[in-house]
Amino acid sequence: MTATTTPTRMSLRHGSRALPTSPLPSLLAAGLGFAAAALIAADASGPLRTVVVLVALLVVPGLPVVRLLGLREPIGRAALVVAASTAIDAVLGLTMLWTEQWFPAPAAGLLLLVAGWVSLGQGVQTARVGRRPARVRAAVPTAVLVRTVAASGVLVTGLALWAVGVSQTDSTGLGEWGLLTALPAVWWAGAGMVFVVALVTLLDRRHHVVVRAVSSGLLVLVMYGTTNLVAAEPRPPWVFKHIAVTAYILQHGSVDPSIDIYNRWPGFFGFSAFFGAATGHLDAADPVRWTELAFALADGALVLGIARALGATGRWATVAAVLFSAANWVGQDYYSPQAFAFFLFLAAVLVALTVLRGTPNVIGRWAATITGRVFRARRGPVAAAVAPRTRTAVVAAAVLVVLLQFVITASHQLTPFVIIAAFVPLLVLGFLRPWWLAVPLTLLPLLYLVPNLDYIQEHFGLITGFDPVSNVTAASTSIAIPSIATTLQSRAVLAISGLVAVCAVVGLVRMVRGGHARRALVVLWLAVCPIVLVLGQSYGGEAKFRVILFSAPFLAIAAVHAFHGRGLRIAATALVLTVTTGLFVGATFQTEQANQTASSDVTAARWLDGRFAADDSLTTVGSFPSIIGGNYENYLRHWGQVDSLQSEAAWFPEGMTGKDLTGVLQDRDFGGDAWLVFSATQRADAVTRGTLTAEQVDAIERSVAAESTLRYDRDGVRIYEVNDAA
Repeated sequence: MTATTTPTRMSLRHGSRALPTSPLPSLLAAGLGFAAAALIAADASGPLRTVVVLVALLVVPGLPVVRLLGLREPIGRAALVVAASTAIDAVLGLTMLWTEQWFPAPAAGLLLLVAGWVSLGQGVQTARVGRRPARVRAAVPTAVLVRTVAASGVLVTGLALWAVGVSQTDSTGLGEWGLLTALPAVWWAGAGMVFVVALVTLLDRRHHVVVRAVSSGLLVLVMYGTTNLVAAEPRPPWVFKHIAVTAYILQHGSVDPSIDIYNRWPGFFGFSAFFGAATGHLDAADPVRWTELAFALADGALVLGIARALGATGRWATVAAVLFSAANWVGQDYYSPQAFAFFLFLAAVLVALTVLRGTPNVIGRWAATITGRVFRARRGPVAAAVAPRTRTAVVAAAVLVVLLQFVITASHQLTPFVIIAAFVPLLVLGFLRPWWLAVPLTLLPLLYLVPNLDYIQEHFGLITGFDPVSNVTAASTSIAIPSIATTLQSRAVLAISGLVAVCAVVGLVRMVRGGHARRALVVLWLAVCPIVLVLGQSYGGEAKFRVILFSAPFLAIAAVHAFHGRGLRIAATALVLTVTTGLFVGATFQTEQANQTASSDVTAARWLDGRFAADDSLTTVGSFPSIIGGNYENYLRHWGQVDSLQSEAAWFPEGMTGKDLTGVLQDRDFGGDAWLVFSATQRADAVTRGTLTAEQVDAIERSVAAESTLRYDRDGVRIYEVNDAA
């Protein structure tokens, strides 16, 4: 039986979008901006400047824009302020790079002054004309106070035990189980206590919203912060090339498109260099340890806001954010352009779903009606409440979405096309408005691609094939060492995605049967549209992981609609959160053997970076962080300029010898010197993988030592130089 004859009724409101009435945030932002500008003008140094300027650049530029939108949900709004500020900072950094006028500190000071005055004006205007409704603050009920104190006590105890466990963890010499066997019992006790508090506050609506938010945030800290805090050096190993690009920009104040693809899409690196110079931290590696945690917290906050916009009420929006954090096993939150672009993508979705929502046109309504009939909706269509929007809010939202798309386009090659796939159909069908927003969102990536098309085609290939199945199943480059542990890890991540996907399907069906077919179609489309990434490109086998990443927020949001209710549904929520969190910890912590880089190798790489010339060649035993500093372009001037014994060993099935290496070096003679690096960690890795034996590595090094000069010998790392390898 269908419900097409039942009168349409309105759903619960999604929150008012009236302009904020409190002038305090704007006035505080103005003061912060002025203080940060004064510290920059005084050329101050030390942690005070770093903290004040860092916070100011992440808050002051974007706050005036976000206040125009009139959002009420506090956590998502705060994350959106950071995203808007980030986009504005990135545009300023890109402008300086492309014009080769690199003056980051004065530019940051001027930006903060202008944004500070705008915030001050907003604050004064709000104070003058804003209504001040009288509010009587009710006393906190005794039961709520008792639960808050008890939860806080357990939370603080768990956090303290977790911190002790982190400080006692030795991440050197990890085995196949990674951190899982290296973490002490005190860490597990502390992490368990944090998880229990977070789970209880999520399931029991009687807990205060602040306790729920704090415990969920600390759970994310435990999940995403542990690996970075115990690591001796930035992780994963390939993050060093991103550090090197940032260091290059800090050193030269410009980009060189002939070097690599990063210099052609420099949005993230320009933003990072601008931030480093403005805060006084010129070491590009400084922020890397905290980046993954920062992205995880910011992404979770944005998902919470999106969940609220898509109908998740009360604690269920927080459940969606935590479930997304546990399901996001792809590992793309590290210091990288893709993590930066994904964060801005979520911000654009939040802006669109809260300010640019519209009533679907005839086709959109027809699709919702058919969907309701197919799944036998028990209620008539519940029209989503679209609050009145001022013209200012709509214009500000549209401009912000276009600005975010521009920064995304200049930062990453794939993400802007996910924006197109996600937004354009919803704009065409009227779920989002105004429709013309589809034009700039589509043109920006295409126009940016045109001058870079030949480079992409020559170095990577624009299309790898129009077979989505082949693109999905394409093998990806992996540095994981094959073992029972890695096999279980791969099954664990599949189990996470499978479990969340099943719950999402149930949630979508419940939404449709409850009369929310329109909302369900929006969630479904946002979850499936990332499949566009594998239609013509495998992205080196990585495209399928990007599909999972971009789908994860909306699958988590759909999944919570399967849990709405009491009794068994609450028990199911607890089970799903426990299973996904446990599998996330097991899967991500197990891979740390492959994600760690020895401090001795990093120190040696930095020593070599200052001596390596453009026509030199480098040969290592295995994965060595050669691309690490501001001179990294010297390593990329020739094809095959950097090589390893492990990769060359495949050409010598009988075993590689010193004589074989001599031939390899002659083939890679570019007129400069040949550098060869041997380290204990690389030797152990080669032996573990079975690509080389210990005897082979030692014999090759003896032959190298006999014909070259030992230039570096420290902490198990030796670097040899052969003058004029020819």
